[in-house]
Amino acid sequence: MNTQNKELKISVFIGFYLCLLLQCNVLLAQGQPVKDQPGKGQIALIKSETLEGRNGLRYINSGPNFPRVVFMRDSTYMYCELAIQNPANKNVQAFGDIVIREKEGALLTGDTLYYNNDKNLAEMRGNVVLIDSTTTLYTNELFYDLTTRNAYYVNGGKVIENGSILTSEKGNYFSTSQALTFKGDVVLRDTVKQQNLYTDTLTYFTPTKDAFFHTATTIETEDGILEAERGSYNTTTGVTNFEGQAQMDSEDYTLIGEKMFSDRERDVNIVKGNVYLLSKQENAVVLGDELIYRENYGNSKVFAKEDKYAIMKRPFGSSDSLFVAADTLLTINDTINNVRRLHAYYDVKIYSNQLLGKCDSLVYDYNDSTITLFSDPILWNKEQQIKADLIKAFISNNQIDSLYLNDNSFLIQEDTLGNYNQIKGKNMKAFFKDKDIKQLDVDGNCQTIYYALEADTLTMGMNKVDCSKMVMYFADSSKLEKMSFKKTVDAKFIPPHEVEEPETRLKGFRLRFDEKPEKMLFTLRKKISIESEPANNDVEKPLQKGVQPILKDPSIDFEKKIKNSNEKSDGG
Repeated sequence: MNTQNKELKISVFIGFYLCLLLQCNVLLAQGQPVKDQPGKGQIALIKSETLEGRNGLRYINSGPNFPRVVFMRDSTYMYCELAIQNPANKNVQAFGDIVIREKEGALLTGDTLYYNNDKNLAEMRGNVVLIDSTTTLYTNELFYDLTTRNAYYVNGGKVIENGSILTSEKGNYFSTSQALTFKGDVVLRDTVKQQNLYTDTLTYFTPTKDAFFHTATTIETEDGILEAERGSYNTTTGVTNFEGQAQMDSEDYTLIGEKMFSDRERDVNIVKGNVYLLSKQENAVVLGDELIYRENYGNSKVFAKEDKYAIMKRPFGSSDSLFVAADTLLTINDTINNVRRLHAYYDVKIYSNQLLGKCDSLVYDYNDSTITLFSDPILWNKEQQIKADLIKAFISNNQIDSLYLNDNSFLIQEDTLGNYNQIKGKNMKAFFKDKDIKQLDVDGNCQTIYYALEADTLTMGMNKVDCSKMVMYFADSSKLEKMSFKKTVDAKFIPPHEVEEPETRLKGFRLRFDEKPEKMLFTLRKKISIESEPANNDVEKPLQKGVQPILKDPSIDFEKKIKNSNEKSDGG
């Protein structure tokens, strides 16, 4: 009996021992560190609490002694709380507080991971965070290639980089070049400059902080809203470069151009290609081919191509508009020194229902409500041609109230029978009413030729007067109503049969009605070559004095001209 009991005990012991041997392939080294032999280009288990084999898979756990399961491939480590590995292909599923740390590269964290050993590809899900250099990426699902160190997401993500927050539906991250591409509902929020960018496709380079957008884009700033089809924006310097019918809209202005460049730190702002600038406060429009804006100086300069004009259009009276065309338009809006002016120079043209004109350069002073024309200025008011060395228009209620003509003043008026009435003097002042000249004061070396008509159908004779001063009053349609002469007067009336050339022309007479600018010029902005010669070859041509450009430095030359004209007008 004792022998049988002894044999039974031995059998039970042997069976229990065999059972333990059979379970060696299932439960290994509990409480002892479990690891593989690392191989190059292969993932290897470095540390775990337990490893259990089940259904051909390895179940690897952390525990009190080893709270983190650790894998390694080359110089990259992966940490988790629980892992399931296929020993055949070495693919890993990991769970719980996952961290992938590269020796020189990104730090990737998430809740769950599927790792493909052959492709060296990590598919991270749940609260995914990728940190590389100064860039942090957040998403719920990320695919990361540990060989190329490139990543992408397809279900929405967010990137934070130096105060900029960028969100999109899809995104790609390239670690080597530190570039990111974004697609679908892309929003870039610059929390430092308080600017937001909205687009569909964008590329961002973290080393240079440049964002390039490739589709229709809207940028909201403190100054207004900017829209463009493509371009770039630097999140550090704020330098912007936009193309494709870019438009800037603010509370005060609307600016449109084919290309826009802005560097606010250097105060350089350039717009090129079919430039359109609207001043909402004044309802004034400027058109051109290139615009340069200096915000610190409060000025903008608009240029035209060689065969075109830069155009300014603004309200002029209740139902009229004033057009100014020139090679260059310079607008000054200096709020510190309270200077608001428009400088137009080289080949200037003027158009309104009240007056047409041309000159080489012009200044429109908004504060003084004056327009000063320099260098061979000439105006036309209906059938009247007005000429002087310098012409200054005074504006009231947004229309011309009076004109001051300085030096070599000459007015020509064609009557109903084709005769040319002429008034000449050193200086003149013309006063308007309802867009017509109602009074003309002539001072110094006054001369006039005026034809007397009978019922506007018959020439009765020609009046010729020389004096020191004269005042002429006009009725409706600028018809002479009466004249008054002062100081020395030399007057004569010549019957029509005694009128002979050249007595019908005062010295310096020259018809230039064919030089009137047409409205089509301001619509098309195209230059039209006009050769203006006297209609009659027998007419005496004016002396050619050789006009010099006055705007090599427009701010200096114009100020000097304006000052001189003011002194002369005050004295006259």
